[in-house]
Amino acid sequence: MPPPIFSTRARVSAKQADKLLKSYAARKMPKDAAKASGLSLNSVYIQYERLRWRLILADYYQDAARSPDEAGLSRELAEAMRARRGIPEDQFFAHAAEMIFWADEHPPRLVLKHLRKIIELTGPLDLPPVITEAEADKLNAYVRYARTELVYDRAVMSAARDEAMIPYRDRAKAALDAEWRAYRAASKKVERQPDRTKRPDQG
Repeated sequence: MPPPIFSTRARVSAKQADKLLKSYAARKMPKDAAKASGLSLNSVYIQYERLRWRLILADYYQDAARSPDEAGLSRELAEAMRARRGIPEDQFFAHAAEMIFWADEHPPRLVLKHLRKIIELTGPLDLPPVITEAEADKLNAYVRYARTELVYDRAVMSAARDEAMIPYRDRAKAALDAEWRAYRAASKKVERQPDRTKRPDQG
């Protein structure tokens, strides 16, 4: 039995969880995610909220805003933020982080891969992550790799349209390879840690 993705208590099947993650990665609104997953709209709202905050915590979402009037926001993004009516004040920051990320229209296939891995590294969304310093380093290394992968994907598309962008693509690939090596090194440190699931009498 795989570990729970969204909640240690809610009855969300692995199939429903997968469909909900795919919906989120594809930037679908909650009502469409509810239809795709078979979950109630209220359940989807809850899980989307948890996803936003987990991605902020992991630093996968790195930009946000406190209001649509914050300096530096594009007019289109400010209007999109205002269009999301009924957002509780304490959730606005997370919604803004999501909208800023979604505005770049990253490939759903990559975002989905990253979501799955971040949840694997941090645990079910209804509980705060409980991880060691080495595991936190591994998470940070993975997120750096994941965000670099998004840059590389964009660079590949740019180079396909314009040969002048090939050096940029090659630099992005070198950066991606370096971040992957850093992630593997951090993973090996975690592998060398004592098994925390064992009781003291198990050695």
